Amino acid sequence: MKKILETVFVCNNCGNEFAKWSGQCPTCKSWNALQEFPISNNQFPIKGKKRSLGKIEVKKLSEIKEENNTNQNVFSTQISEFDRVLGKGIVRGSVVLFAGEPGIGKSTLLTQLVGKNGGLYVAGEESAEQINLRVRRLGLSPERFDVLETNSVEEIGQVLERTNNVYKIVVVDSIQTMLVGSTVTGTGTLGSFGSVNQIRESTFRLVELAKKTGVAIFIVGHVTKEGDIAGPKLLEHMVDTVLYFEGEKKGDLRILRVSKNRFGPTDEVGVFQMSDAGLSGVRNLNLSGSGESKVGSAITIVMEGTRSMMVEIQALVTESFASMPTRVFSGIDNNRGRLLVAVAQKVLGMPLWKYDVYVSVTGGIRVDDTGCDLAIMGAMYSSFKEKPIKMGGAQGIAPVLIGEVSLLGEVKKVRGWEKREKEAKAMGRVVPIIYSIGELKNLI
Repeated sequence: MKKILETVFVCNNCGNEFAKWSGQCPTCKSWNALQEFPISNNQFPIKGKKRSLGKIEVKKLSEIKEENNTNQNVFSTQISEFDRVLGKGIVRGSVVLFAGEPGIGKSTLLTQLVGKNGGLYVAGEESAEQINLRVRRLGLSPERFDVLETNSVEEIGQVLERTNNVYKIVVVDSIQTMLVGSTVTGTGTLGSFGSVNQIRESTFRLVELAKKTGVAIFIVGHVTKEGDIAGPKLLEHMVDTVLYFEGEKKGDLRILRVSKNRFGPTDEVGVFQMSDAGLSGVRNLNLSGSGESKVGSAITIVMEGTRSMMVEIQALVTESFASMPTRVFSGIDNNRGRLLVAVAQKVLGMPLWKYDVYVSVTGGIRVDDTGCDLAIMGAMYSSFKEKPIKMGGAQGIAPVLIGEVSLLGEVKKVRGWEKREKEAKAMGRVVPIIYSIGELKNLI
């Protein structure tokens, strides 16, 4: 007689399921990551058993009315920077995963979102009294808020059905505290709070709920120490949009990035400034400071989506007394920084093998644009020579260095060159055309 499985082993790292336990996950190769969970018959149908199927309906796109595809299905967040990232706004029935480090301002921004549009705030981590304090501190109207204190996904569905889909927005804070099953003991048929099975099943239920009711659901997700969203990778595939909220906690600037968007662009960013009154959008961002020529400083313009931002790159090159010189890069990719150090040592003749190198992007933002390569090289060379970067015709004002640096030391033009040049001229800056990093010697 064929044995029917009553338990399944799930990997905490990748979320894959296996019939037998093993010390190492066959998929992601993680050790001691498999945990045993009982199978719920209503969630995991066993092969060979009959399932009762409901009415199956196949829709023809030609029969769908055109007005259903118009802007009636999209509404504004009433926050311009939020709309910029999402595209035109929030799509009804969509599910947005909103992730970020603790204390970065996720709950603050989503509270402002509900405060401007009205909606239901599902408090899985906080109490209604705590949310009320935040709402009043931000100067929002408490009458636009409905708070549901629960950790049960089933209760969220019951509330939406009972209220006849009166809400346009539902915020679930957070998905790691949601549970399918018993909330009395904190464990369900799929495991306890925060387990891979619970996160996956809770997200699946919320996605189904959003498509059925047409309510836009924002799911708050925690991140690990590596910066990845906690839970199975499948979580990001299930939702429609994945947003990352990042920035330096000690600074006042926050960047909202999108890594997945089924209804809009994936290269746009929103810039916010944190204050006592909450988060406000920043349209024209200039992080270049005074703009004067300084030792170890270079100005560049980076493109984030369709917007350009002027930023300052600072570098410190100092003699090292250790056997292994220090390399610290803040705001840029560590591997990219090491590559530029190697090119500078080879082409510019800088003996960086005996120097410590520190490079930082001012303002506490992270830059992934290769157009800042030339500015990084210029800042390092300026610090090494202990002379500021200058250019004739612009007394005391640092030029804007834009370009991608190759392994051979060549400088290549990057996308959005015309827009960057226009932005620099609007700021009263000069953009020198440089074809090789060796030409930096003419600016020092």
